[in-house]
Amino acid sequence: MIKMNNRFKAEEAQNYDDVIKKRVPLYNEIQTLMVSLLPFSRKEYLRVLDLGCGTGGTSVALLKEFPLARVTGIDSSSDMLAVAAAKVKQTTWRIDFICQDIRVVSGQWPGVRGEEEFDAIISAFSLHFLTEDEKKALFSKCRDALKPGGMLIYAEAVMSPSATVYQLYMEKWKDFQRSNSFSDDEIGAHLLKFIRGVKPLTVERQVKMMKNTGFIDVECYFKYMNWALFGGYKQ
Repeated sequence: MIKMNNRFKAEEAQNYDDVIKKRVPLYNEIQTLMVSLLPFSRKEYLRVLDLGCGTGGTSVALLKEFPLARVTGIDSSSDMLAVAAAKVKQTTWRIDFICQDIRVVSGQWPGVRGEEEFDAIISAFSLHFLTEDEKKALFSKCRDALKPGGMLIYAEAVMSPSATVYQLYMEKWKDFQRSNSFSDDEIGAHLLKFIRGVKPLTVERQVKMMKNTGFIDVECYFKYMNWALFGGYKQ
């Protein structure tokens, strides 16, 4: 099995839910919008796959809107999944967590039975760690794992085709983090980690990639500077 670098250690995992909202502008709003765009009724028995589920926040948010759904969450960090499991232990049994690298595309993900299994596949701020080739392969696997009419929806960092505009985004992002009491040294360390680990694409390239892997009605539903929300359907 390919091992993805464990980007979040135990202490980072424990603090993730608080810190991410101070790092990513409009984090809660993007997460809420993602769930609200799923084209299903609250009364439906849905099967949902959460890729890079982290501490389970998006899965829990989804179950609040779709209480009859069953969610499988996959993440490569055992520390993040430990936080997720503790979070849902007293509230729901409708989430299963699997420690697995989402980049493994040969065969089936453990815990996933087969093709055309899921009504929706979601991902919040995880896919931007993949290379373009890895993302293409993952999109193809997502397409196969979705039922006809199923939806892939995900949020991630993006870049501008203009270097000048992208630099402006970075400066505004620094300002946002300063407004949340991060020091310049902390911001610098986080940006270095971001630059080394994240592989953002432009909005246009993301949309084209989804279309080329067989998704229809592909859309960028939301964009705020260097953060965006994408979705598309399996025909």
